[in-house]
Amino acid sequence: APKFWPIYEQYSAEQTKIGDQKTALIKEYADQWNTGTMTDAQASSLIQRSLAVDEQVAQLRSKYVPIFSKAVPGKVVATFFQLDRQIQALIDIQLASQIPLVQSQD
Repeated sequence: APKFWPIYEQYSAEQTKIGDQKTALIKEYADQWNTGTMTDAQASSLIQRSLAVDEQVAQLRSKYVPIFSKAVPGKVVATFFQLDRQIQALIDIQLASQIPLVQSQD
């Protein structure tokens, strides 16, 4: 625990920064969807930036696997990242269920 938690705090702080980007994208999408002003170019930009955020999450996990592995056993690392992915998947499902499809605006 004394080795794990400081690393987790760093990981969590970096994850929060990425989450802030995701939140900003969702807010931008909501603003454009609510006003009915989303263009094809804006929709393309939003999806490209969303994919970039997904890549940042994967890169963050890849960055921290060896860091966690130096501090705790491999099974603990694997369990942590399994749980991290499961929790994020649940959050993503909840968000997706509340975000209308672009095409439903037409």
